[in-house]
Amino acid sequence: MGVSVEGLTRILREHFHLTRFRPGQLQALQHILEGRHTLLVMPTGSGKSLCYQLPALLNEGQVLVISPLIALMQDQVRALQRRGIPAAALHSLESSEEQQTILRRMAANLYRLVYVAPERLQSQAFLEALPRNVGLLAVDEAHCISQWGHDFRPAYLSIHKAWQALGQPTVLATTATATPLVQDDVIRQLHLPAVQRVVTGFNRPNLYFEVARAEDEEAKLTCLRAALPAEPDGSYIVYVGTRRAAEEVADLIQTTTGLEAAYYHGGMEPEARRRVQARFQQNRVRVLAATNAFGLGVDKADVRAVIHWDIPGSPEAYYQEAGRAGRDGKPARCLLLYSSEDRALQEWFIDNDAPSAEALERLHEALSLARPEKDGYCSVDEGALRRRLGLNEVKLRVGISLLQGAGVLEEQGRDGGRLLYTMTNRAPLNAGPIMAQVQSFRDYKRQLLAQMIAYAEGTRCRRRTLLEYFGDPDISVVDPCCDNCQKARGAA
Repeated sequence: MGVSVEGLTRILREHFHLTRFRPGQLQALQHILEGRHTLLVMPTGSGKSLCYQLPALLNEGQVLVISPLIALMQDQVRALQRRGIPAAALHSLESSEEQQTILRRMAANLYRLVYVAPERLQSQAFLEALPRNVGLLAVDEAHCISQWGHDFRPAYLSIHKAWQALGQPTVLATTATATPLVQDDVIRQLHLPAVQRVVTGFNRPNLYFEVARAEDEEAKLTCLRAALPAEPDGSYIVYVGTRRAAEEVADLIQTTTGLEAAYYHGGMEPEARRRVQARFQQNRVRVLAATNAFGLGVDKADVRAVIHWDIPGSPEAYYQEAGRAGRDGKPARCLLLYSSEDRALQEWFIDNDAPSAEALERLHEALSLARPEKDGYCSVDEGALRRRLGLNEVKLRVGISLLQGAGVLEEQGRDGGRLLYTMTNRAPLNAGPIMAQVQSFRDYKRQLLAQMIAYAEGTRCRRRTLLEYFGDPDISVVDPCCDNCQKARGAA
């Protein structure tokens, strides 16, 4: 449909209380409204979500948003509802009755946006139940569809099947962290006839990049204390590598600085996470120690520093997390506390990210034993299954995703701690080919970690190192830029 720039600006002002579009937004919107599939690559905090939320107000069918995290879906739905925009989310925390209600309301065009987890798209029954009145299919965090992305989710590979089932609506794929290699793979995995690219660049001139060598916890704590002002004028995020570290670092901050600090990680109950996030958003706590479970969709403008206690596994992960600083455009600091021993944690994550071949075969056998119940689905208690097979939560989820990717089962959702699924192949599993793919992926992750270590140990401009990694040709001079540039000027 044709909508003038003036018309789009009016909607922007009336519904989003903004006066002008940010770079790339208007171009992406025009592509979408002309029915062109679009890949949008914009820095963290630059307004990607507006590019699928605004079209939802133009009465051209509902927008179906594929989003990777339930918390992210819930946050965006609440924000839309506060603006008076009807929205809902379909995810595993809702009962089957609640999901059926949302689907009926969706069929009646009572929503403008509906969010859904990618895992739901792997269910043929769910695809058949989805109404066909979708005008735009939005793929948030689109790098998850690429095995070369830093957060590959096999469930994203089902998007093309969903697109076909929905009648091939216009697609908008958005991401903040995609190298040219990942961009190409995203387009390839979506299997769309033609895709427009809108890439606005990765440079965030207001961010100052710095690495502090700190070989032990005491040295890291000294650097951290120096980075936290006695009277914070904004908010501070300290990213850590493990759940235990989140709790320990929050406690260290409180006991050694007197500042109130909270922790956030994926092992907390959903309500506890929601309370912590609300306190942080409302400035009732200024310092948050968190794992990478915190961040997606968090829109807090006054974060003055993002400090990494542990090195992330890739430049993409680092830049995405560091990019949560300075969204108000004011100067902000991105500080990495680096120890040469830190790589061991990330190497452990790489080596332990999936079950063994034997465990995968035993998982398949256990799931094959269940028989369909009255609704046609098989059902198994996930907690009991983990204990029986000796798998932790992560390895069980990864194992299920690997089996889905191999085409031997379809996940149908979760209900009260039980996994609902259908088996498509009960024959004994040979996990060899699957594990070969896992090994290839692990090798690639080691390459990403090596790039991250090169950033931490390098002596050239850190901003240039990151921008070159993402294929950004921006050569504009930024001052202040990074600690290496500052050292170079001092030595000149």
